Amino acid sequence: MDYYKVLGVTEQADDEQIKQAYRKQAKKYHPDLNPGNEEAEEKFKNVVEAYEVLGDAAKRKEYDAKRKTTGGRSYNASNVEKNETIVKPDINIANFTKDMEKYFGFSFSGTQKERQGKNGSGNRKNPLDVTEMFEAFMKIK
Repeated sequence: MDYYKVLGVTEQADDEQIKQAYRKQAKKYHPDLNPGNEEAEEKFKNVVEAYEVLGDAAKRKEYDAKRKTTGGRSYNASNVEKNETIVKPDINIANFTKDMEKYFGFSFSGTQKERQGKNGSGNRKNPLDVTEMFEAFMKIK
């Protein structure tokens, strides 16, 4: 949830503008003025939550920093209150696959040509294949 959008202010809004926007939105959606309207009640809760974060300088600063690291995606006020860190994983599957090929010496996926190796010999053995060891242990061959 974007707290700035909830209150209808820009990121550059000062404390007074945030307070005025909060009062306006809170009055508009207050449950006493909208009895039985669940949608208004939910919006009122969102307005209160947004003001709790944006109205506090420290929480707002942390909120802004976390919005930048998460690209503005969903954010929860409880993370600010608990002082938890939101982590954006930076995983590149292509690099992971290359690393696995480097460590294990063969490709886990791809075409037959890719699995045969760069020289195309096809003689590369899967180092994780324990078939021969199992057969020798069990005296199958």
